Amino acid sequence: MPTISAIYTAAVKSLALQPRTSVSVTPAGIADDRRFHLINGRGGLLTQRQRPQLAQVFSDYDPETEQLTLTFPDGLKLSRQVEPGEPVRTPVWGRLVSGQVAPGDWNDALSRFCGGPVRLVKTDAPGLSFDEYPISLLSQASIDLLKRQAGGVKQFEARRFRPNFLLDGCAPHEEDFWLGGVIAIGPELRLRLTAPDPRCAITTVDPDTGQRDFDTPRLLLSYRPSARAPYFGVYATVETPGAASIGNPIEIATPPPRP
Repeated sequence: MPTISAIYTAAVKSLALQPRTSVSVTPAGIADDRRFHLINGRGGLLTQRQRPQLAQVFSDYDPETEQLTLTFPDGLKLSRQVEPGEPVRTPVWGRLVSGQVAPGDWNDALSRFCGGPVRLVKTDAPGLSFDEYPISLLSQASIDLLKRQAGGVKQFEARRFRPNFLLDGCAPHEEDFWLGGVIAIGPELRLRLTAPDPRCAITTVDPDTGQRDFDTPRLLLSYRPSARAPYFGVYATVETPGAASIGNPIEIATPPPRP
């Protein structure tokens, strides 16, 4: 039976993933996952697509105290309570996300680190900074198959693909066959598998070094050809909120529709 083998979140979109043992999943997604995002000097969304080195910056956020901590690879740690600032609306994958610039020394530190103007934005509500859908899932078996397709030239680990839930006990790409159905995780959580996950330049970035090191999308297309995008893993929306923990089994609550 498939189970959850790892859970990852990032308080700030496109910064380093943090492993979690359990999470609370709301109708909008994992509570406080990607509660913040970054914008450039023109107000556009800034991610690892433009600045791969962001993979080396860690973020930690306590929603109870509103305390946000950023830790940079040189050891610099900035921690303070998030205060309201200038209201902004950020274009994120075809929609406008409302938030406020979070004033503080982390903006100067991020700007120096990225070599250009960067501002940190807290969204007006949780669960707004996702790409297309709030939850992503990927099986370890799919990653293992990708390694074999690379012929030993490259080893991949899950954080390169930034899943919320990494799954064990699956056949390669088994998650694709759940699309359109609903999976049950624990006694309450229900996720509807909504769409395949199209992969971009972020998958070319080593999550430890923040350097581009391999053309992962090209490898995916070499054995999973698609005219639209190199797909790897799946997206989900939340049908029923609940908790998820490492080791939880995954069951098909509603089978996908037959073609």
